[in-house]
Amino acid sequence: MFDKVKKILENYTESEIKEDSSLVGDLGLSSLDIVSIVADFEDEFNIKIEDKDIYNFLTVDDILKYLEEKCR
Repeated sequence: MFDKVKKILENYTESEIKEDSSLVGDLGLSSLDIVSIVADFEDEFNIKIEDKDIYNFLTVDDILKYLEEKCR
C-alpha cells in the first residue's frame, strides 16, 4: 500500500516521502495538491473519499490507515 501511495505522491513533491511525513510541512503540498492527490487515490483504489475525511489527512500514515480501512 505504501508503495502505491508513494508513487502518487511523487507526482506532487520532490521531497523524501516517509510514513511519518507531514503532507504540508515535510512534503510542501498545497490544498490544491491534496485535492488532486485525493482524486488520484479515488481512481487508483476505486473508492470515494468524502470531503470531510480529507481534513484528517495530515501525514502519509493518516492516508495509509484510511486507505487500508476503505480497501478491506
